[in-house]
Amino acid sequence: MSSPLPRSAHRDASGAAQPPSTVTDAVGLGTGPAPAPKPAYRPEIQGLRALAVLLVAIYHIWFGRVSGGVDVFLFVSAFLMTLSFTRKIERGVPIRWKALTTYWVHVFKRILPLAALTVVLVLVGTRLLLGADRWLSILQEAGSVLLYWENWFSIAHAVDYYAADSGAASPLRHFWSLSVQGQIFLTWPLLFALASLLARRLRLRVRPVLLGIFGTVFAASLAFSVHITAADQQSAYFNTFARLWEFALGSLLAVALPYLKAPARVRAVLGWIGVLAILVCGAVLDVQGAFPGWIALWPTLAACLVIFAGRTGTRWGADRLLSWRPLVALGGYSYALYLLHWPLLVFYLSHVGKEKAGLVSGIGLLTLALGAAVVLTRCVDTPLRSWRWAEARRWRSLLVIGACLCLGLGSIAAWRGHIMHREAQLEALGEQTYPGARSLQPGYVYRGEADPTPIPIAPVRAEDWAEPHLGPTCEQTLDRDLHGLTREECFHPVRPEHPSRTVVAVGNSHTEQWMTALMEQARRENEDLIFVRYPGCFFTTVQDNDFSGECQDWLPRAEALIADLHPDDLVVQSTFSTYDGASEQIRAGMEDQVRTWTSRGVRVIGIRDNARFTESHGACEQREGGTAGCVFDHVTARDPDPTTAWQDRFPGYAAVDMDDLICPDGRCPAVIGNVYTYIDNNHLTATYVKTMQSAFEQRFDAARTLADQRIGASGY
Repeated sequence: MSSPLPRSAHRDASGAAQPPSTVTDAVGLGTGPAPAPKPAYRPEIQGLRALAVLLVAIYHIWFGRVSGGVDVFLFVSAFLMTLSFTRKIERGVPIRWKALTTYWVHVFKRILPLAALTVVLVLVGTRLLLGADRWLSILQEAGSVLLYWENWFSIAHAVDYYAADSGAASPLRHFWSLSVQGQIFLTWPLLFALASLLARRLRLRVRPVLLGIFGTVFAASLAFSVHITAADQQSAYFNTFARLWEFALGSLLAVALPYLKAPARVRAVLGWIGVLAILVCGAVLDVQGAFPGWIALWPTLAACLVIFAGRTGTRWGADRLLSWRPLVALGGYSYALYLLHWPLLVFYLSHVGKEKAGLVSGIGLLTLALGAAVVLTRCVDTPLRSWRWAEARRWRSLLVIGACLCLGLGSIAAWRGHIMHREAQLEALGEQTYPGARSLQPGYVYRGEADPTPIPIAPVRAEDWAEPHLGPTCEQTLDRDLHGLTREECFHPVRPEHPSRTVVAVGNSHTEQWMTALMEQARRENEDLIFVRYPGCFFTTVQDNDFSGECQDWLPRAEALIADLHPDDLVVQSTFSTYDGASEQIRAGMEDQVRTWTSRGVRVIGIRDNARFTESHGACEQREGGTAGCVFDHVTARDPDPTTAWQDRFPGYAAVDMDDLICPDGRCPAVIGNVYTYIDNNHLTATYVKTMQSAFEQRFDAARTLADQRIGASGY
């Protein structure tokens, strides 16, 4: 069975292949659908694509805002796909498995080569132009790009699409929309197959069936989009389910279009309204706070008007502008231009150290992106799309897809493997060469290699969290009510059959960074260890913790579970170091928590916060060309832990202070004992925490002993 999409593509005067932009000649004029209308080329749709990609690039380069252009892309892709499938069904061709697989192979054979090549080029640019601390995260994201999963990767990694500094963004971030599109290319044909089956079985016309299916998807997705955008706009932006309605709207228009009619002059006016609405969308709407909720109806309905207007036959209609040959030609390069403009912008801004491009540099970037898009389209995209050998057999198209995946995933695996092999080689030198905090012990004598490369090396350092794998979740191990805590909020890393005691650690990433030491200690002492966490939330009190509404919701749930667990020890972050290194605070409500839990007979061990800085050691090292000039001040390290006074007021509380091993004498070097101390500007590397293991356990045990002594002396 032939592919649901035409295999032939129109070409403009430049020779660029034009993706199918077709609809019936009777657009906007007929009273009902013809059974199998002959498709006609729609140059104004190519012009609309060109307009959309220009808006995306311009707003990215100069304004750092969302333009609505991507929403137009999503809408148009569904519109064209629906035209193709609907015509096929109306010709009586059933949409069965062979037709579906033929379509999937055909589509991904067309879109994957340029995407894979872009990923490889981005990896080359990353290696040459971006800091090594970003390499592994970009490699990981690159894999999600090739598998059309980047939007969910962005959600999982809490990516902020609206971050002000584009130079610090991922050069692959824009692939989120192509991932959503790829997911639609996989799922939408199943809806057409369902409609075809229902129409045949129920002896119905297919268009009413399609209207019912896509109308349901539209309503459900739009309702979900409005809800999730209000609750969590940052993740909603990338959420496929919050975007389905935009595709459904395009499909609804494609199905209903033959029923719609209006005079040519009216359609010409509507076309201009649509074009103007698209042009001003990003300028007048608060897209940063509202997309992709109901407000995204603006650009998508505007695109509806443009497509409904069609070819008006007037001398002043918007279709005259959108059918302008240079704009139509640009539409043929829109895919490549979208792929290339963003990484070029990121690389440039990162290289010059700016957040936004200027007028001249922006024009240069746009020109470079367009030139590169023309080259890649003519030299790679068009030849592969029109390669008859590959199109002649499905296995040949699959071979092209496989080659693209091998090119991309192979490059990722090779580079990542090289990085990890280098790190393993260095770590194999052992603690004699990499003593870390052990080098601060009195009388220590270094016996390692001369002038070794510090570990973890820069690419690995960014991923060197204290414990990236916290073991099973509490859902898997605790047969009790978790009070609504999710699998990401409660972990059970150490769980011996007959534990000597129960230890619960609670807090945010500054508690989590000590989990490596706590887990090693728990294994050694046969302790049951549970970690309750929420990013950015301090374990204070609900009344006093105003960090976010999410913290207000998490705290009572965490408290309820901890109370049920009856721990022997409760480990918390007791203080908060300011980022200027000049002061240290006790969060409001922390004292109340200590009072509450010690009064219940729980030992509370407060770990003093480590120093935080306005700049990371890694950024300083890049700027200075070495670590020698990257020793930061931490004034409060010279002062005693401010919570030590609680040890007298609250029997059962004891403080653990590791500051002298992180910032000796109030000075915080980037490297101690050939080991990097910090991941970023406020989190410790797991590698360095491991070198503090012995000292940590000694101080933790001393804190327990002190707490027990105070409890005994007080008669608790």
